[in-house]
Amino acid sequence: MAEKLCSVADLAPGEVKGFQVAESSGKLVDIALVHSESGKWYALADKCSHGRIKLSTGFVEGECLECEWHGSRFSLESGQPLNPPASRPVATYSLEIIDQTVYVNLDN
Repeated sequence: MAEKLCSVADLAPGEVKGFQVAESSGKLVDIALVHSESGKWYALADKCSHGRIKLSTGFVEGECLECEWHGSRFSLESGQPLNPPASRPVATYSLEIIDQTVYVNLDN
């Protein structure tokens, strides 16, 4: 089931914003929504796999999201870490844009 996050106008290219969305079970999931510099949209788990810091406070760099604490960078496409100290990927989620509204699908 897709959950509404925001309007496409709410995030400029190169920006990231954190959201909290409820799964069908009621469990809350933290999502980092990224509008990349190239104009693509991505959703990742909003927690660095190294330091447990919110990735939504980090920096968008090309097609990567960089954690502000220790500099680990994650692929926006796959969630894979691209450099240490992170060694584990973060979850990624599929998105839909319908009528200028961004929706995330937590049931990938």
